[in-house]
Amino acid sequence: MLKALLGILLLLTVTACSNYAAPVSTLGQPPSNRITNHQVGTGDTLYSIAWRYDLNFRLLARANNLTEPFSLRPGQRLTLDMRGVSLDDRPRTSGRTVVKAAKIPSTVVNTGAQKAPIPLKTKPKPVVYSKNWQWKWPIQGKTVESFSPADLRKGVTIKGVNGSMVRPAAPGIVVYAGDGLRGYGNLVIIKHSEILLSAYGHNEKIMVKEGQNVKQTEIIAKLGAKGTMYFEIRKDGYPVDPTVYVK
Repeated sequence: MLKALLGILLLLTVTACSNYAAPVSTLGQPPSNRITNHQVGTGDTLYSIAWRYDLNFRLLARANNLTEPFSLRPGQRLTLDMRGVSLDDRPRTSGRTVVKAAKIPSTVVNTGAQKAPIPLKTKPKPVVYSKNWQWKWPIQGKTVESFSPADLRKGVTIKGVNGSMVRPAAPGIVVYAGDGLRGYGNLVIIKHSEILLSAYGHNEKIMVKEGQNVKQTEIIAKLGAKGTMYFEIRKDGYPVDPTVYVK
């Protein structure tokens, strides 16, 4: 009798254990939702969108078939998927011979009948950037937060004085001026070359416009009462330590 009771109790215990669910903490995490497109908002530029998602602006332009001056319209949807996108313009032959087509006069299309010549679409002239310059700090002050991507600090924070005037770290073209990027406040982004851009955030007042050419001696922004600004440099879309460039 006693053995029968012990057998029943053992059976009940095994059944209960088999119905026990693993704690939530041990379960695999569901895959995160990856943002694959961006809807252009008022004030967005190709450069600010690339900055927001840590992308190379040239790759972003190519992925969306955009050419300079990279004009966008509010509501336009851009893909952020860079897979398969390359800056290499060389033809891909895959081991096969590429046969070039014979050249036809550029102003006339031969259709067997005489028609009015078709003018060529001239490409915009590439911007020539200054080469005779050295990086400089945008304001005088003390670095209170250093570059540390692991801690999500993609640039440096500099403590200056109340109302400090901000100047470009290098000459270039203003490609963004606004407050549309979360966490940057009033932000200015300057393009120095096809691979180097810099950003100046947490300004009280922006004093330049998009498309404006600026020299290192020009004032691009003014700091507020705290006198603190955020400074960042990106190379090919990736944040780099500003102290490597600014000595």
